[in-house]
Amino acid sequence: MRFYETLYIVDSNLENKVLEKAMADIGNELNKTNAKIINHRIWGKKRLAYAIDRQKYGSYIILQFKGGDVDKMPDFDVWMRLNNSVLRHMTVALKEEPEVYVEEEKPVSINENTESKDLETVDDSNTESESESGDNVESEVKNSEDERTDQQTEPEEAS
Repeated sequence: MRFYETLYIVDSNLENKVLEKAMADIGNELNKTNAKIINHRIWGKKRLAYAIDRQKYGSYIILQFKGGDVDKMPDFDVWMRLNNSVLRHMTVALKEEPEVYVEEEKPVSINENTESKDLETVDDSNTESESESGDNVESEVKNSEDERTDQQTEPEEAS
């Protein structure tokens, strides 16, 4: 069985619902060739090397699939060219079966907890430094008052 990968670019300004509909349409058209989709995911928004239809950016989508009728593949290629939502596309044959893509979950809760702890630490250090500086000011005032009283109580020597 042969494996293929199609990379296609769509307008980056499309809303999520419209983009998902375009991906579903492409998946349905590919199913007409009796191919089985392995991965069909959004790769990301990237700047294009040159403007296509006055667009500087495009959303890249990767479609990996297995098999299909070789006679029907040119029909899929022509359909992709005529599809107005697809700016450019390219299909290549893969040497081996691609792995099923599993999106990694981002540990959002851990980062939020760490950030809040960092903020508390910063707040605590600010209050400690303020209290320490306040203590230092008070001790300096007491020392200067003690020096004044010492000066006033010392008897003046007659010369």
